[in-house]
Amino acid sequence: MVASGCPASTTPGAAFLTPDLRSLPQNSPKVRYQTVTANDDGQRIDNFLLAQLKGVPRSHVYRLISSGQVRRNGGRVKPKARLAAGDEIRIPPVRTAQDKGPPPAEQIARAARTVILDDGRWVGVDKPAGMPVHAGSGVRHGLIECLRAHWDDAAVDLCHRLDRDTSGALLIARRRADRRLAMDAFKQGRADKTYLAVLHGELQGPQTVDLALDADHRSDGERTVVPSPQGKPACSHFEPLAVGQGVTLAKVRIETGRTHQIRVHAASLGLPVAGDRKYGDAQADQRLQPGRMCLHAAQLTLRDAQGELLIALEAPEPPEFRTLLERP
Repeated sequence: MVASGCPASTTPGAAFLTPDLRSLPQNSPKVRYQTVTANDDGQRIDNFLLAQLKGVPRSHVYRLISSGQVRRNGGRVKPKARLAAGDEIRIPPVRTAQDKGPPPAEQIARAARTVILDDGRWVGVDKPAGMPVHAGSGVRHGLIECLRAHWDDAAVDLCHRLDRDTSGALLIARRRADRRLAMDAFKQGRADKTYLAVLHGELQGPQTVDLALDADHRSDGERTVVPSPQGKPACSHFEPLAVGQGVTLAKVRIETGRTHQIRVHAASLGLPVAGDRKYGDAQADQRLQPGRMCLHAAQLTLRDAQGELLIALEAPEPPEFRTLLERP
């Protein structure tokens, strides 16, 4: 269920901000009011603010919202609240990062070469391992920033994400409305997601892991995902496709899309993903020398609320996966 915004406060000063009031001098000249356009209709307010406040950490944006410094039509709002065209958003004074400028031409060209589908509505990408999907800590320009520069189209946006070290099928929408359709399909269980993984060890027949995951666990200050009865439900189905010397090429179908789900579930079977530096087996990696984390998003299918196909995307198996199975 999508969270909705809190009702506007009835305390003095929190009423709907009229144009006349907005024309009065503000307490700080840096406070600004942004009107939600039709292009941003339906977007979550946290994502809207992240786009407005370039370079501001997500955690700080959430603090601004929870502290009430961000207001929608004069009232407090929750981070997951959906905006509507015409909403007035109060954005408090925040120091933002300097304009990073356009991505380098070689990065734009590399991103453009990853496109495997572009029908004017959806863009399908076969993302290479090691390529970040968006800018962030230590990353000036990600795949999405490069594609926006390639098409000179700021509306192009991610429908979901892949870990930096995971390769494969990534779906991008050219229009906000289509992105919303895709995100609803993910949330409402109308997405079929299949991965390929090279696992350390030999998977003896199909295995299902139904193990709740806690994505907020911290160990030595680092955020990790751990199995926990208090976590969110997560289910993964593993099926061996080929077995080599101490390694397995497996197909993994996931019913949920939790953070690091396949990696943690594979490790729980005693069959960690090769090349996984967080949940994997460093000694086994040293022997195998996989050269990357061997997890690949192979297929993605989305259906609408009536069960009709929205999009089907397939990214071919990385050739290095079979090579690893052939090693003695």
